[in-house]
Amino acid sequence: AGLTLGKNEGGLGGDLNDPNQTLYPRGIIGNDSKYAFRLSGSYQLPWEVMIAGSLVTNQGYPYVSSFNLTRAAAALQGITLTRASQNITLSQRGDERLPNVTLADLRFTRTFRLGSRRVIPTLDIFNIGNSSTVVSLNNSVGGTYLEPREIISLRIIRVRFSIHFCVRGDGSWWR
Repeated sequence: AGLTLGKNEGGLGGDLNDPNQTLYPRGIIGNDSKYAFRLSGSYQLPWEVMIAGSLVTNQGYPYVSSFNLTRAAAALQGITLTRASQNITLSQRGDERLPNVTLADLRFTRTFRLGSRRVIPTLDIFNIGNSSTVVSLNNSVGGTYLEPREIISLRIIRVRFSIHFCVRGDGSWWR
């Protein structure tokens, strides 16, 4: 198990002619999460079946809502822009966050011995809760504001087989 707590904050730098730099000169840097929890383990079940699992949960990543102001739209409000358009940030980075992410995965394996060979089937189940958490969205104010761009991969089930051969005279195994 592991728990990480923290905050990655600092100066944002950038274009000194950008009014957003004076409005929000400091904030969350990168994909900061205040907490991240990891848990994993394995257990030998009856009939030599091995089960392993992991649980991962962390706070959603930060995003910043923004608005793209064009020179024409600014002129209607009596504002003169020196650029063709200006992207205006509407919040400080970290004030808005994507939903928290929680994922659980499981693996089942069992070894079958067939003479000098071992056959090991494996069943992996990723995202067993079939979570569909949004991990990216449109943060620009407009018709598609807050519309999801990406969600976590849906449940995936994978079946694998591996065969191990004993080809050395000393009885050691090769894959």
